[in-house]
Amino acid sequence: MLWLLLLSNITLQTFSGTHHEIGIQQGHALRELIHRALEEIPNVEEVKLMKPRLLPMSMFLALAKRRAAKLLTHDIFQCYPEQAQRLTGIAEGAGIDMPTILFMQLLELLSLTKSDYRLQACTSLGFSPQRTSTKETIMGKNLDYGNEFAPYHLTCQAKPSERYKTLGCTMAPLPGMLDGMNEHGLTVTYNYASTTDRPKYLAPLSLVLQEMLETCRNTDEAIKFLFQAKRGGHDALLMLADPEGNIKTVEITSNHAATREMIDGQIINTNHYLTAEMQQHEIPRNAVLCGKAVQKDLVGVRVHESSEQRLERAQELLRSKAKIDENKIATILRDHGKDNQPSRLTICRHDKHASTIRSMILYPKRKTIKVLYGNPCQNEYTEFTF
Repeated sequence: MLWLLLLSNITLQTFSGTHHEIGIQQGHALRELIHRALEEIPNVEEVKLMKPRLLPMSMFLALAKRRAAKLLTHDIFQCYPEQAQRLTGIAEGAGIDMPTILFMQLLELLSLTKSDYRLQACTSLGFSPQRTSTKETIMGKNLDYGNEFAPYHLTCQAKPSERYKTLGCTMAPLPGMLDGMNEHGLTVTYNYASTTDRPKYLAPLSLVLQEMLETCRNTDEAIKFLFQAKRGGHDALLMLADPEGNIKTVEITSNHAATREMIDGQIINTNHYLTAEMQQHEIPRNAVLCGKAVQKDLVGVRVHESSEQRLERAQELLRSKAKIDENKIATILRDHGKDNQPSRLTICRHDKHASTIRSMILYPKRKTIKVLYGNPCQNEYTEFTF
């Protein structure tokens, strides 16, 4: 299977030129993968749960594409015209129409369903130069996501004509960044969160992060950008860092944001907010959004249970004051808990629905990322740099 080959064969795709040209190159290079993703969309659990029971899937997808175009076109093209040009290019290069590529962007914005707890699991680590043995900023990230998304990774370098170059990881049909950096070493990781906030704008957050990396030089500029951005997509915990060791977390929804500082030279993000300001917007621990009503359900418990256990485990593993290095970070990202029993609750997540499908170690000063696909306990990192 293709995705098994990807685990041991990570290649860097490089795109350059105008945003439209970058998009065309991306769509052309990943055409087969994007079309395979389209074929698999009807099997995605979140899509099946969105479909009315008696409506044929083909009719539902046709209606969903029209709805996606109506919801996303204005916000993307008016608020982020350069990224809109890249998106248009992806559609052209892949040979698909705009409603279809917009529908693929909409998958990032899926509202909470009874299976959405599958997606609420990522772990990010950040360490200041004072905390690391090499006296440099280092970050680590596990992306935990639905197993059906595993074949569609994209590790790429984008070189827009008149903006900062970017290097990082996303998914094949997306113009936006999930985790990565720019040529100045500004680095971001993106962890999902769950709130009751209703977005005013529906531009996917990954697209907003790509715009941020193309236009900001350091953490302070990025925070200012995010607070002012017309942002949409999923709620999130965003870890930002730069080569000078300025590391902060922005806990964010479409309408609210707060920053969180390092403690003892380190910062940890899972999938629940730690600032009092943002906790008031979070979905209650014993509830989940289901349609328009908030109903008690074990799903809300599952979201928090996983996030809280991973945070506590990472804190435990970092309790020592010993200096941190890459081996230590990799050990944490591969961790299966005190009993060494891999599960959906461990930092290295194993589950029949959603697992760790990508892991990264990022060096802002070196402008280098190390990437592996799959579970970090089973695979080795490949290094890429500008």
